[in-house]
Amino acid sequence: MFGIKRPKSIDDKTWEKYQEDVTAKVLLLEKQGWPIESIKEFGKYFKEMLGRKGQSSNMSEIVSSCYSDTQIVGTKVFDNMWYAWKADRISASESKKKLSGLMKITGMDKLDEKSSADQLRAVADKINKKMKPDDKFWGSLAGTVEKAYYPNGMKGDLGKQLHLFRYVISYQQAKYIVDNYKGRTDEEKLINYIVKEKIWNWTADESARLHQKLYTNSQNTIIYPNGHSNANGGVNLKVVTNTRFRSEFIIIGDGKFLALLDKDATQDAKANCSSFNYARRNDFVHKVLDVYPTSNNEPKFRDESKVVMCNGEKIKDQKGNKVLYESPSELNQETKELVKKHRKQFIERFKDAKNK
Repeated sequence: MFGIKRPKSIDDKTWEKYQEDVTAKVLLLEKQGWPIESIKEFGKYFKEMLGRKGQSSNMSEIVSSCYSDTQIVGTKVFDNMWYAWKADRISASESKKKLSGLMKITGMDKLDEKSSADQLRAVADKINKKMKPDDKFWGSLAGTVEKAYYPNGMKGDLGKQLHLFRYVISYQQAKYIVDNYKGRTDEEKLINYIVKEKIWNWTADESARLHQKLYTNSQNTIIYPNGHSNANGGVNLKVVTNTRFRSEFIIIGDGKFLALLDKDATQDAKANCSSFNYARRNDFVHKVLDVYPTSNNEPKFRDESKVVMCNGEKIKDQKGNKVLYESPSELNQETKELVKKHRKQFIERFKDAKNK
């Protein structure tokens, strides 16, 4: 099938076993929805690996290893198979098939809004740990999502899975920065990433209003979610890369990232966390793909993190409804100045790191 000639050193039984192994893996790829163009890329990759290791090697082990590589987002063979599938240039329905295959590979197809943080966090293991926040795959994924769901909206189980996947991506990207770059804080590590990798399409100018959730009680006392940092005036900063919008990092005053799926995520991290954006800018596409889906697809544990508690009890309003930490409709002048100051400090630290 892939133009691989039978090695002279292999007997009939071994050759038959190899062909059975390859056929079994091809059937699994077909079941996931991969088209023939992508499966041919799997064949090319297998042929390349076989050539490297020599045809006297255990061919079944090579088949198994190559197939395993297809099941990790961001590996060489996965990328080749993904880009061979031109779904985003064909139709919305074909793009949905491609996205459905991605959800199967990552295990997102088995999760929904009731899934736990541990279950969602485990999906990040299906993403290549070497994938950077500005890897071209993320742009390709976003383009496929836009083709599939704009302007009709993220509907159905697949739409819900893709929405939840935004938090997995954001967690993986924040973890990549923390694990691979030097710095005393997450903020410093992000700066060093931007400098070292020469990331040009980033900005700290995007509004962080939605990440400043609070509650004002009847005595006009402002209450923040647990874990809130009062450093740098107690405001959170948003820095984005990847077309200056898609990959999002929310930084609290003491320099730590706020990510929903962190093992030690505070209430503040869950309420004000980052999330990957499928849109390229803050426009109507952003509302359709990234904003509107939050109305009924959010993880339940995140919704619960927004509830205001007092002495272990949920605070309720006069109508008996739960009171929530919410973003202000507009930042007051004092908060605007504090965000501006935090942003200025970030840019100054970036310039210092760049000039070293």
